[in-house]
Amino acid sequence: MTTLTDRQQQMYELLQSRLSLTIEEIEQQFDISTATAYRDARALVMAGMAAKSSRGVKLAPPPEKHHPEGKCAYCGAPVNNRTLFILQMKDNTQRTACCPHCGLLALNKPGVQSALASDFIYGRMVNARQAAYVWGSMVSICCEPSVICFSNWEEGRRFQMGFGGELLTLEAAMDKLNQVTMF
Repeated sequence: MTTLTDRQQQMYELLQSRLSLTIEEIEQQFDISTATAYRDARALVMAGMAAKSSRGVKLAPPPEKHHPEGKCAYCGAPVNNRTLFILQMKDNTQRTACCPHCGLLALNKPGVQSALASDFIYGRMVNARQAAYVWGSMVSICCEPSVICFSNWEEGRRFQMGFGGELLTLEAAMDKLNQVTMF
C-alpha cells in the first residue's frame, strides 16, 4: 500500500475541504514544481483517495456497494456504509468488513494489499493506514470493543471529547485488538 508523505497527506486534507484541486493550486499551495505536483496528485489517485480530473484531482467518490452479500467477511454481521471497511486483496478481489473493529482484525490476514475505511462523521472513504481511530467510546456501532474511524486526528479528537474513548493510530488500535482477541 502506498504510504503518503506529510505533504501528500496535507494535500488530501485540503482536497477533502475543497473537493477538487488543480495542479496550479497544488503548486502554489505547497510551493512545489509542476512535476512534483503531478507526482503527489498521482500518489493520491493510486491510494484511491482521489480521482483524476481535467485540470488536477478531485475527491474520490465513495465506492458503490462493495459488499455483494451485505455481510462482513470477518464476523458475518450486516455491512453498513457508515462503518464500511474495504480490504483490497492481492488477487484483485475485495472483502468487506462491517466496522473498523473487524476490518483491523482482517488487515493482518495473508493476502491483504490495502484497505479503505469509511469516516464515521462524513462517510468518505479514507486510507485505513492513515486514519485515526477511537477505541472504546460510549458509541457502540457494531462489534465490541467499539472502534470508530476518522479521516484525521482532529476529527477523532473532537469525537473523543464528546463520547470518550481512546484516540489511536492504526498500529496502536491493531495492537489493542490483538491483545483483546488473544484471550
